[in-house]
Amino acid sequence: MKLQLDAEKITLLMRSALVEDATNASERLGALFADINVHEDNDVWITFDEDLWPEHKEPVSALAVAALLGISVEQEICLRELPFAWPGLGEHTSSTVEYTEMMLKAYDSQRADKSVE
Repeated sequence: MKLQLDAEKITLLMRSALVEDATNASERLGALFADINVHEDNDVWITFDEDLWPEHKEPVSALAVAALLGISVEQEICLRELPFAWPGLGEHTSSTVEYTEMMLKAYDSQRADKSVE
């Protein structure tokens, strides 16, 4: 058997490595939300959102996977519309359940129909 690398398989391996590199809920969202583009020569370009992935954080596992595959990785940080408000909440927990609870409480505190005392 011979491994046939294509863009889909490379993206899957790279995203898995990015999730492994994540240390909290925000970074995991950043790993899942990152744009991973595979070029014709199988080199990879990863675009992270600056609110979900720390600018100076090296994706160590992703770079190691790329080295094993013999491909290069370029990285950039961008700012785009996030799926949830308050992305920084996830920096305080590694639990997705706890992050979801904190996010729901934050959204609930902003409800317009909430009575004012």
